[in-house]
Amino acid sequence: MPRETKIGQPGASLEEGSPARRFPRVPSKNSIVVRKLGAGAEGGLTTTEVVGLGGCSFVHAEPQEAGKTLYVSILIGVELAEARVRVVYCKPREEGGFEIGVEFVEIPERDLALIRGLVGSGGKGGR
Repeated sequence: MPRETKIGQPGASLEEGSPARRFPRVPSKNSIVVRKLGAGAEGGLTTTEVVGLGGCSFVHAEPQEAGKTLYVSILIGVELAEARVRVVYCKPREEGGFEIGVEFVEIPERDLALIRGLVGSGGKGGR
């Protein structure tokens, strides 16, 4: 079983511009599948807005409750980075949908390395 890293503290403020931000994020448009946890849970395909070592944000058609745990798969280049995430904030967007900010809770070391490469490249992909 791959080793996983636990990241973040429950309830920590990670909203954009927050002075408590522990991990810088970079603007990055990556395909992401967002799924609820549980057997047979369907996923929705969307795009990340920003990505960092501590989490990411994306636009979703439906609101997500703060504190809810989800599972995401982010396409970085030709590889998938998968993580269990916790919803930190949900903001309605004027143009429709919701901006969802999540923090990574559990992420395999290999997938964290993919995200590290993405962040290190300024969000342009690559490792």
